[in-house]
Amino acid sequence: MQPRAFVFHAGVSWHRFLPSWPLIIGFLGFAEAIATPPLLQDPDTYLHVAAGRWMVAHLALPTADPFSHTMPGAAWVPHEWLAELAMGAGYDFGGWGAVALVTALCFALAMAIFARLLLRCFEPFSLLMIAIGAGWLLLPHVLARPHVLALPLLVLWCGILIDARDGGRPPPLWLLPVMTVWANLHGGFMFGLALAGFLGGEAVLQPGAGQTRTAEVRRWSLFLVLAAGAAFLTPNGLAGFLQPFRLVGMPSLQTAIIEWQSPALGDFPMLEFWVLGALALGFSFGFRLPATRLVLALGMFHLALQHIRHADLLALVVPLGVAAPLGAQIRDRLRAVPTSALTRQIERLAEPAAMPALVMAMASMLVVGSIVVSRPINRAGDPATPSAALAAARALGASGPVFNTHRYGGYLIFEGVPVLIDGRLEMYGDAFFARYLKASGGGENALADMLDEFHIGWTMLQPHDGAVAVLDRLPGWRRAYADTQAVIHIRSRPAF
Repeated sequence: MQPRAFVFHAGVSWHRFLPSWPLIIGFLGFAEAIATPPLLQDPDTYLHVAAGRWMVAHLALPTADPFSHTMPGAAWVPHEWLAELAMGAGYDFGGWGAVALVTALCFALAMAIFARLLLRCFEPFSLLMIAIGAGWLLLPHVLARPHVLALPLLVLWCGILIDARDGGRPPPLWLLPVMTVWANLHGGFMFGLALAGFLGGEAVLQPGAGQTRTAEVRRWSLFLVLAAGAAFLTPNGLAGFLQPFRLVGMPSLQTAIIEWQSPALGDFPMLEFWVLGALALGFSFGFRLPATRLVLALGMFHLALQHIRHADLLALVVPLGVAAPLGAQIRDRLRAVPTSALTRQIERLAEPAAMPALVMAMASMLVVGSIVVSRPINRAGDPATPSAALAAARALGASGPVFNTHRYGGYLIFEGVPVLIDGRLEMYGDAFFARYLKASGGGENALADMLDEFHIGWTMLQPHDGAVAVLDRLPGWRRAYADTQAVIHIRSRPAF
């Protein structure tokens, strides 16, 4: 009898080490993100790290611009201050490896929460298909920037509110601190408020069991007011609340910044897959959605097709929004399918992981994280790091204010060089940005005016910028250095 008891207890212990699907999906997301080369290659990553390091050094928020020579001391609303503080502190602690690690962990946490919320409505096979599609759509957007640090909050906020609405329950008040943290991390909190308003409207149109429209108006309106109040709890106050509106109201942004442009489906195969997949679900399988959830899904598709950056919302919000109605229809169809031992084992992983499995997963990520942080990352020559050009400019004695492409503004700030412009476009304003675009694009008069007005002593532009050819022939300027990333021109005679 003793061996049989031993086998039984050993079997129980072995199952406690089994991971859950959310744990597996989160770990795979972590591994994929940490191994993705573009993770650190966004130009604004340098800016965020530099801003965070400035906060650590000065124990204050940079509300007056400390980084440019065109607008020194101008009012700046550092609405992503908490994310920048985390990135700056991470860099000071462990270099670029720590910044990459924090970003990958946030993406992993978002995917794990996403999977757990979907398992309330979907069986594991459907969950895996959705998670794979969402992960691949998200991956090009997994960059060391504040929006990724805010992804877990986006998923938690949207998923819990949608789940409350599906269950006919009031929105839980414990979510309000999530909104406060989100508002200090990233401007995407405004979408969270908009979704709460949308779900409140849905509740009024379709009251929960035992509820009247008046009751739904009362409880969702109260929550929306409290959520808006929670979003005001930032060091920036009203200015931080209005910052997202200032950004989206810049016409020049839509024409010059890739993430604000409409995607070409041929360049984004996963977005094309989502569009075609949605059509296939409707036409081939006959799945139907309530009118309000169809509006929500179409709205997310519209945003993703209007601006590349909104693919995140499509990948995460649409599955959460359609989970209850779509999951019920899928379960009805699967009832006729016989189950197997393999199916039962797969379904077992839908249960929350036991503590031993959680410890193993955390230990594995700790080991990977330690390796990443301990290995120095050489960023010289990556798409956001024109280090050779800057070294050449310094060696050549380039002095005075620089006229730089906005893509290299973050790097120059990181290296202690005051810039003409950088990624804080809302601070510079649409008029200044439009003027810069005309000058850098090769408008000779616009370029000459800016060179003189700001007493420019040298330039750092990308080889394809139109201003490069203008500077090559402009009197008083000489090309001093060029490589595949940047071209340096130096003024050959004094500006005055």
